[in-house]
Amino acid sequence: MIIERGSLALADLPYADIAALFKQHGTLLFRGFDATSDDFRAVVQRFSTKLYFHQNPNRETISQDGAVLLVDAHRNPIPAHAEMSYCPLHPGLQWFFCVRPASDGGATTVYDGIQALDRLAKETRELFEERRLTWRLPFPTGAEHQQRVFGTSDRAELDALFAQFDDFTYDFDDAGNLNWSYTVSAVPQAPYVDARTLCNSYLGSGALVTFEDGAPIPQHCRWDALDATEQVAVDIDWRAGDIVMIDNRRVMHGRRGFEDPNRKVAAMLSMPNF
Repeated sequence: MIIERGSLALADLPYADIAALFKQHGTLLFRGFDATSDDFRAVVQRFSTKLYFHQNPNRETISQDGAVLLVDAHRNPIPAHAEMSYCPLHPGLQWFFCVRPASDGGATTVYDGIQALDRLAKETRELFEERRLTWRLPFPTGAEHQQRVFGTSDRAELDALFAQFDDFTYDFDDAGNLNWSYTVSAVPQAPYVDARTLCNSYLGSGALVTFEDGAPIPQHCRWDALDATEQVAVDIDWRAGDIVMIDNRRVMHGRRGFEDPNRKVAAMLSMPNF
């Protein structure tokens, strides 16, 4: 849903009304407010209780605390995925802010997982409903990564934190790198509504994924999921100053390809405070 500027400034939009619209639609686009990066940070904090730090160590951060970062520097298209849904620190909110749109292409795509699940091939849907997915990261997670993502690299503190996570197993190698696996449904319950949603990172993540028993996921599942998500895809053709708020546990997102090296879109991850 698009929320365009009327008589109210971005900071003055009624909190309860915005929260209600978000729960209903799953994605809100704030347009025409001439938002700055400071405005972006302010609106994120207004609706958030906690900021999250991305697992990918290669994304460029543009804020001192590392919470605001630029999206993938490459220009290739990216299929539907839910940010960090492959780990127990799965943020509830995905935010984007357009600093500079591409001259052509580069739209961010959003996919309502409830609608996509309705269009998923029967065989694939049944597999995803019956068999959970297990995720692993393919890169070393040393002390610096542990500090950024989990807030600490202290072994005792990590042990205490991880004890709170369900279906999460881990160990440390001799170099202190954290290795872990996380098992979760590919079609979880959506927040705020009584429906399940196709909302995961199966199509667009660098994380390694199998079924819970270690069996590979059949290739037809990928084609079926790509087809279902494209049927419900909505393209956000960016304008400078746009802010997008996405329910990261219901709605997946992706990107159309582009060539313009000057495209700049920032992102933040958080948990909602409503």
